[in-house]
Amino acid sequence: MIVSLNLPKSEENKREPLITGLDFLPDRRLVAVDSLNNKCMLLNEGLRRLGTPDTVKSSSPKDVAVLSNSEIVVTGVNFLFFLSVSSDNVISLTKQIETSSNFFSICCKTPTQMVVSTIDDPRNVRMINVDGVETNFQHVEFPKKAYKLGESYVHICSI
Repeated sequence: MIVSLNLPKSEENKREPLITGLDFLPDRRLVAVDSLNNKCMLLNEGLRRLGTPDTVKSSSPKDVAVLSNSEIVVTGVNFLFFLSVSSDNVISLTKQIETSSNFFSICCKTPTQMVVSTIDDPRNVRMINVDGVETNFQHVEFPKKAYKLGESYVHICSI
């Protein structure tokens, strides 16, 4: 079955939505990040909005990864935002950590460690843990070039 959804500009949105990040919670709810309106929202299997979208305190959140049954992480401009997701569809900020780079895509390597891609940083792909400790990959060579947004795209996905 293919399901699609048109998210038009609404009174609660300043701009037409641009979904730049998606991930599934274990209970099959879909978490979506709207980069242009700084929102994180939950959708059911039929793509119906659940609860009220949370405003991410970032100019332009980019991607989202599910950490557990009730915790997600959203990339922002030099920040990671950790949010709790309740069973009754309430999204709330639990902590935020400042990062050394502007992160774009993100995925979980383990429940406490994530892999991220960067924007405008010669360290194109990095690892970061839930405490904010950033590390580079060992024995993996990446181009020593800082790509601007739109010049290169590294999509991080789980295997």
